[in-house]
Amino acid sequence: MLQFTDVRVETMCRLYSKQKQRAWDGEFLDVLDTALNLTLGHKRAAETPDLLCRNVIRDARRTIRRSQATARQNAACRPLPDAARRRVCATAADGAVAAEMVTHDTPEARVIAAETLQELRGFASTLGDHGLACLQGMLDTLTVSDSAKQTGVSVATVERTRRALREHAKTLISVTA
Repeated sequence: MLQFTDVRVETMCRLYSKQKQRAWDGEFLDVLDTALNLTLGHKRAAETPDLLCRNVIRDARRTIRRSQATARQNAACRPLPDAARRRVCATAADGAVAAEMVTHDTPEARVIAAETLQELRGFASTLGDHGLACLQGMLDTLTVSDSAKQTGVSVATVERTRRALREHAKTLISVTA
């Protein structure tokens, strides 16, 4: 049986070999760097190199996701210095509001958004009676099942309608770009 330090050394060797295999992947390199730091923790149980390697990679991914979520949440709390800029916020699955990006709010951007919405509403009305309600559900960030209950159609119909609306929005955006 390997000793406590031998397990850690073997785990670190395996992590370094993974690093050499995927040196092009910056996101994975961040995970491996965090995993190496976690491997050195003296309170971490180290029974076998296989288990320790798997556990530190899993915990490293979780640590990175948690730090990114905290950074977004902290950024959403800070005021913006320029009144012409606004935050685009998103609600996570757990209900936390996070700022995804900051945009410049200009009259041109408002006109383009209004025209795009007008085009989408026109297209949604051609999809049937439920088309406009499904579009509004998408704009209100309702889930598919909530939108289906609200419109009185099946979940499959809502998914099909949303897919058609997304495809039409892609064509609208690619035409204007």
